[in-house]
Amino acid sequence: LLEQLPDLDAVFVAVGGGGLASGLGTALKAARPEIQLIGCWPEVAQSLKRNLEAGRIFDVPEEATISDGTAGNVEPGSVTFDMCAKVLDERIAVSEMNIKRAMRDLAEAEHWIVEGAAGVALAGARAMAGQYVGRSIALVVCGRNIGLEKFLEAMKTTAH
Repeated sequence: LLEQLPDLDAVFVAVGGGGLASGLGTALKAARPEIQLIGCWPEVAQSLKRNLEAGRIFDVPEEATISDGTAGNVEPGSVTFDMCAKVLDERIAVSEMNIKRAMRDLAEAEHWIVEGAAGVALAGARAMAGQYVGRSIALVVCGRNIGLEKFLEAMKTTAH
């Protein structure tokens, strides 16, 4: 990212247990501490986000989400909790419909079949777009491990 976008201002990343976000954030902040890292969650599965807001790890009830890669609670003693607390500058939760729309748009524009976690980052960037007008941003589009039937069902619910 830093080689491709030397003037990078912000990075949007889907967050589940925090492994990807904490590693990415640690690397980015070591090179350029001013880069903003925005963690993105499905509205129905915000375990780590709520844990970070509370300053402690506890079980958070979650609902089913198209974003399998970001679902689930954080284990007590997880190293990612403290790391994410240090590197995440902003946190946003996005709706299931917006995640599915982002998945559809990636399929239409890039011909990519992606799982919900990839859509979470794009949906988060869209929700915060007004704050980043004229700035250089990147999205971590992670996750292509989705069953075809599940993908097609998500596409059907977002038909134009």
